[in-house]
Amino acid sequence: MPSTFIRLAICVPLALSLTACMAPSRAVDAVPSDASLSTRELAETRDNLTPRPAPRMARALSPAPEVTQFTGLGMSQVSTQPGASLNEKRLMAIRAARMEALRDLTEQVHGIRLSSETTVRDQVVRSDYIRGIVEGEIRGARTLRITPKDGDSFEVVLALSPDVVRYIMRAVGRS
Repeated sequence: MPSTFIRLAICVPLALSLTACMAPSRAVDAVPSDASLSTRELAETRDNLTPRPAPRMARALSPAPEVTQFTGLGMSQVSTQPGASLNEKRLMAIRAARMEALRDLTEQVHGIRLSSETTVRDQVVRSDYIRGIVEGEIRGARTLRITPKDGDSFEVVLALSPDVVRYIMRAVGRS
């Protein structure tokens, strides 16, 4: 009897360590044949609740599409701008639209960091805040066009070439 106990004490941990290396993909496959019905049902439940990885599909070896340039769009209203004259307000609207276009380019190059907070009381949403932060450095943006729209707004389109984007990423230490 003691020799059987010693053999089991050595063999069971060894068998468990070997089966851990070759763990079956489904829990039902790991259930011993003499297991109780409740153990088998528990393993089936685990298999049903555990997401299975999707089968891997072979990737096509096609080259990535060539990006010719990054473009940023900005718009601004003339009437809401500060200024003593209409021309001063127009210049401020162009400047504001240009800043928005630069922010759009910065989002594309560096990304945007979002934070949010939702307050629920008595199963009713009381407040919902979303904050987006764009932070980065843009160099070498070219103005493609400045277009007056509807008599009271301006649209500014800026562009960055992929080479300039690679330069920016190296300059900020991300490449």
